Amino acid sequence: MKKIKIGITGQHGFIGTHLFNEAGLLPDKYERIPFEKHYFENINLLSNFVKKCDVIVHLAAVSRLPNSDDVYNINLRLTQKLIDSMIAKDVKPSIIFSSSTQESMDNPYGCSKLKSGQLFEKWAKEKSTSFTKLIIPNVYGPYSRPNYNSFIATFCYKLTHNEEPVVLVDNDIKLIYVQDLCREIISEIESIVKSKHEIKEKCIIPNFSMTVSEILKILRVFKEQYFESGIIPSFAGENEKKLFDTFCSYIEHEKYFPVNLKQNIDDRGSFIETLKI
Repeated sequence: MKKIKIGITGQHGFIGTHLFNEAGLLPDKYERIPFEKHYFENINLLSNFVKKCDVIVHLAAVSRLPNSDDVYNINLRLTQKLIDSMIAKDVKPSIIFSSSTQESMDNPYGCSKLKSGQLFEKWAKEKSTSFTKLIIPNVYGPYSRPNYNSFIATFCYKLTHNEEPVVLVDNDIKLIYVQDLCREIISEIESIVKSKHEIKEKCIIPNFSMTVSEILKILRVFKEQYFESGIIPSFAGENEKKLFDTFCSYIEHEKYFPVNLKQNIDDRGSFIETLKI
């Protein structure tokens, strides 16, 4: 069986890292074409990259910069460079583009996602190739960058580093766990290579929605019970388990371990002595 050659722009970012690793679990099905950030600044490297790919998952983007206009301009520039390279090499890999629920909002990041999707769709129609735009809700999970990718990452980092999280706006947020998103993208890769010049938009269904303050309350329990007392918390469901995995990824193990657990003793003896009876 011929392997599908997958390229991931933003390979070393939060979602890109998880997706690259997820595809690596299926080496008989996928060949991962390496991508580095500096390819966007070298036309030869970028052209060689697009030439090797059957599918390109375009994740590379910036979401926050001191000058908000730069967010729009940089994201559009990355999209256009990718398209220009495919045109120059006369190749037409299938494209999966990670857009955002923010594309309906009037902000530089959302506008850049909307416009990028339009540019990819125009190119795909002209080249008679497949294009999927994924509308993705807020993504969280282990090793997301604090103060950038996700408010959950920021909260987890602060709670495990003796800092106090602050709720700035207590909105209800729709969330998807990063590994669940990666499985959705892998499924879309399977679909897009079988489709014939299909152009579509797909909304990724979130795992759950919750207010910012409700999530912070759960994370505080993780800090009090696990981080401070060494107790594994009780989880209300699968989503809390995923929040706990995310929380634990921000603990600095070399500083946190070994943990000196409290020995509980009563008239019957210690817990360890009881086990020996």
